[in-house]
Amino acid sequence: MTHPIHALYDNAAAKADRPALFDGATTVTHSDLIALVEHAAADLTARGINPGDRIGLCAANSWRHVVAYLAILRANAVWTPLNPRNGAGMNGDFQRRAGLALTLHDAASAGQMGATARPLTLEDWLADLPKAEPPAILDDAGAPFALKFTGGSTGVPKGVIQSQASGAAALRSLQRFYNFAADDVNLAVAPLTHGSSHYLLPVLAAGGSHVLLATPDRAAILEELKRRTTVVFMPPTLIALLMGEADFAPHDFQRLRHLTYSAAPMSPGRIAQAVCRFGPVLSALYGQTEAPMAITGQSSADMADPDLRASVGRPFPDTPVGVLIRDGRVLTQGEGEVVVGGDLARTEYLDAPELTAAARHEGWLKTGDIGRIDPDGRLTLIGRSKELIITGGYNVYPGEVEAALNAHPAVREACAFGLPDAVWGERLEA
Repeated sequence: MTHPIHALYDNAAAKADRPALFDGATTVTHSDLIALVEHAAADLTARGINPGDRIGLCAANSWRHVVAYLAILRANAVWTPLNPRNGAGMNGDFQRRAGLALTLHDAASAGQMGATARPLTLEDWLADLPKAEPPAILDDAGAPFALKFTGGSTGVPKGVIQSQASGAAALRSLQRFYNFAADDVNLAVAPLTHGSSHYLLPVLAAGGSHVLLATPDRAAILEELKRRTTVVFMPPTLIALLMGEADFAPHDFQRLRHLTYSAAPMSPGRIAQAVCRFGPVLSALYGQTEAPMAITGQSSADMADPDLRASVGRPFPDTPVGVLIRDGRVLTQGEGEVVVGGDLARTEYLDAPELTAAARHEGWLKTGDIGRIDPDGRLTLIGRSKELIITGGYNVYPGEVEAALNAHPAVREACAFGLPDAVWGERLEA
């Protein structure tokens, strides 16, 4: 069974009456969630959705968002997330490029959709679902599971098609990393249109629950962290903003065992501050759209060691990681472009076979990140290959310069970049 949606049914009898979703005053049990998902998937099929059809989903975090996401997968369709914050222009372009069969959205996001061929509002759709049987789950490791658009750090955002195998690999790695249990409560504060979605199925598989916040309100986040949260994933920027709030200490977070950051690096100094404020619960994941969520992981135990805080941890089992050096060899130790193998990297670019081919080297996926793997297998990221600055014949990565500047107590945030120079070729500015 390769389709990640099978995880929804794990431990079904034991978790049936346990809460699966908390959304304000609304609580959805696991049994009710499964019923909603199956009825919604059946309705999608009745509306003419076929296996492999792409369905857009544009909504804030909510119980309806989760039901729609799972129903898309349960209908053997391809989930295509659209962030409401993208705006109508970008979302309209993404829908056109994706060739969507249907777009689901919440009422609040209607103005952020752009041109939509077949829109369907979640509030109306889920209010009166017919009770019908969903289609059989189709297992095919190479079949599309999701279509996501990259952040466009090097130009126009690229569409990335993630396979069932890739989605299942990310799910397995998160299960290993967190060892989720029935009493786990994940706080979904990062948008479910991004990496936060990867937590939905592994937590539900264990019988745990999700608390859904529509906006990253800092007071609400801290309240939930103190109340019942055991796991939370958020970008470093949000962690920094939380640390700027009123005084709190590790003893305020009695149940919290993982405060995980990803999507951007954190300086060792900022990590030290976070460990001091939240306790020894900080952990890190490294991934990208082309190898979702879980290339490497840094445990909270390792993060407590100041000497290891610059690292993003070790590769997950079944996900080979190496560095590609200039002579074309891939090494398991040393410095070079980070490359990834295994099922996690079974992805391709939308309508761009030349880009897919260019991103491969002898079966490895080239991440575009420059990193260093130490003798213990820990990976430290240095910078992006496309951001390399060559000044006076020396290679300089902005990330290393930024890390040095950020270590100074008087620096809040640093940005380093190169500019053309008649003498040096390029000069470093910050």
